[in-house]
Amino acid sequence: MSGIRSQNTKPEILTRKALHRLGYRFRLGSKIGKIKPDIVLRKYKIAIFTHGCYWHQHKGCKLAYSDRKYTEKWLTKFRENKERDARVKKQLLELGWRVAIVWECLTRNHVQLENEIQALNAWILDGKNNYFETKYKQD
Repeated sequence: MSGIRSQNTKPEILTRKALHRLGYRFRLGSKIGKIKPDIVLRKYKIAIFTHGCYWHQHKGCKLAYSDRKYTEKWLTKFRENKERDARVKKQLLELGWRVAIVWECLTRNHVQLENEIQALNAWILDGKNNYFETKYKQD
C-alpha cells in the first residue's frame, strides 16, 4: 500500500495532458478553502478530481472489485472516502465552484478518454451545469 501515490497518478497525468492540449492552463496543489482538488481551473471556477475506481468505489466498475472478504477496517475506509467525496462536492458547489470527476477506468482507453475530454471541454465552455462526471465504465 505504501507504493500507492495520491498525487501525479497516471490517470491524473493523462487528464492534465488532455486538458493542456485543449489549451487549458491550470493549477496543481491549489486549495479552495481547505479542499485541495487535483486540478483547478480558476478562470472557469472549476475543481477537477481524478478518482481511482478502487479507492472511491466507482459503482458498476470492474476496477472497484469487491469480491474479497474485506475486514471492517477496509469497508469503513471505502465508506469514509465516499462520504468525504460527497461532502467536498457539496462544499464546493455551495462556494459557487463547478465540480468535475474523471474516473480512472476512463483513462485506460485512449479513444474513450478523448471522447470524454471533449465532453468535459463542452461542459466547461457551456457553463450551465455545476457538475460533470465521466460516463465510461470498463466492461
